[in-house]
Amino acid sequence: MERERKRVAIPSDWNGITIGMYQKFESLKNKGLKESEYNLEVLSIICGLEKSIVDRMEVKSVKKIFKTLSFLDGKMPDEKKLIKKVDWNGKKYGFIPNLSEITMGEYIDIEEYCKDAQKSLHKIMSVLYRPIIKETKTRYSIINYETDGERQDEFLNFPIIPSISALSFFFRLGKILPNALDKYLKKARSKKKQLI
Repeated sequence: MERERKRVAIPSDWNGITIGMYQKFESLKNKGLKESEYNLEVLSIICGLEKSIVDRMEVKSVKKIFKTLSFLDGKMPDEKKLIKKVDWNGKKYGFIPNLSEITMGEYIDIEEYCKDAQKSLHKIMSVLYRPIIKETKTRYSIINYETDGERQDEFLNFPIIPSISALSFFFRLGKILPNALDKYLKKARSKKKQLI
């Protein structure tokens, strides 16, 4: 019997994973599936294969693919530096260049999407990263923000690594700011006492 041959794109690290893949993969972890069902779902999600095709694959091929996908069992990379610019879908995208100038619409939408960040990660990234319209050596500007469901859905295919870098940036900012504020207030109190 002649076996059907199909070329499959298999990511070898986190750089090949999109937000949509990540969301589906993470939701699998809580489903309590048997190992064989779990493996079938992972191949379907990460490699974009229909389950019927995975069912017909040779066991040695599946094992080979899972060896390549072993990075999924490890920890996600900790992106210490914010990735400000991303080449994606034939365009250059930029992170909001100046967060102190964030618009009310951006702020309200991000706050709403953060209520369920796991499910809304693509929506959050569609606010934070937008096409660059003007760029110099040190600065860039992005298109104005508009809520756009179609664009949000496109972000299901946005790479996970810049997304993680943005989340890490806000996490670190949330840890650093209270300490910085505390130091500032102590210094201010100390100066005030010296004046009295």
